[in-house]
Amino acid sequence: MRSYVSRPALPPAIMTTPHSRKLHATLACAAFLGAAALFAALTQRPIDLTQVAIWSMAGVVVYVVLCGLFGFDPHRTRLAEHAPALWHYVDRWELRLGQATLAMLGCIVLAARVFVPEHFVTAVVSGTLSAWTYFVLRLYAGSYRATKRVRS
Repeated sequence: MRSYVSRPALPPAIMTTPHSRKLHATLACAAFLGAAALFAALTQRPIDLTQVAIWSMAGVVVYVVLCGLFGFDPHRTRLAEHAPALWHYVDRWELRLGQATLAMLGCIVLAARVFVPEHFVTAVVSGTLSAWTYFVLRLYAGSYRATKRVRS
């Protein structure tokens, strides 16, 4: 006998595939590049958009790598399933994501100081804000939902 239990709708396939990280990274870099170009036009100040693009990509790549290194995955944890929800929140979002974010900021600051001290502010702002834009895109698309998405 077949059961007719309704299942929650899954997000579009493009948002649940591993390729969505590449899509979100590209969108984050493009959005920040567009914001930098708009800022330059509105303030009539020259901004080197090549530097913005390079450091935006670097920021997102470093952020993704460090999230993997620190084990940030909102769907998995080392805590027991019956542990309090607050512990799961702190483990996933505060400890693991916080470590990745601060380490990304440190890496971008160090790399900018070493490689392009004349564009230090552009590098740090571009790298960090594009990485945070990437995070927001992933969060908005549902990639960080606490419930696991299981395909049948």
